[in-house]
Amino acid sequence: MNRNRDLEAALIRYLPGDCVPAVLNWFNIHPVVLRISRSRRSKLGDFRGGTRLTPPVISVNHNLNKYSFLVTLIHEMAHAEVFFTNSRRVKPHGEEWKNACRILGNAFLDESTLPGDFRHAFAAYLENPSASSTSNAKLSEVLRSYDPPGLTTRISELEENAFFVIPGGRVFRKGKKIRTRYRCECLNNKRIYLFSPLAEILPVDEPGTSGSLR
Repeated sequence: MNRNRDLEAALIRYLPGDCVPAVLNWFNIHPVVLRISRSRRSKLGDFRGGTRLTPPVISVNHNLNKYSFLVTLIHEMAHAEVFFTNSRRVKPHGEEWKNACRILGNAFLDESTLPGDFRHAFAAYLENPSASSTSNAKLSEVLRSYDPPGLTTRISELEENAFFVIPGGRVFRKGKKIRTRYRCECLNNKRIYLFSPLAEILPVDEPGTSGSLR
């Protein structure tokens, strides 16, 4: 199979069209593998550095809308840039990563075919990029506006003490945020679990509305 042709086909499917040539060129220059991942509750994408025998790998969740996919991909491409240009260990989202993210991201802001609300929100985010785009309220709001209707809700959108269900039927009560995750009680077994703000859940009005307690 032709790697470049397969990569281009994937980028056309998942990215805004006019962004494809620049991203394809980046992958042609850098020995990085792109993998389209299943939906993951804890993250939208990740980067894994390579070894002498294996290339670095970027993965991005398959179920993101095109603008969320672009933002996530740029985030991981910035990790790759840091990996290639820094021989010493640096902070994962330190100044080296922030600078790489700005350089990569700003190149796409010149693309006038991208929606204005997205370009403005992304430009503001790039002034001080953070470890998660979902922690930037304005950018997160704009990105979610491009999601197709009928998707599940993210736990960060629920009020404290609200109830929700996860696949499998277990019911939880949302608690306080502890650093980067929400402390939630499972009503099925009374145990405490920590949820990423990105976790997709199904809100319910009260315990027992969906699923059954055991």
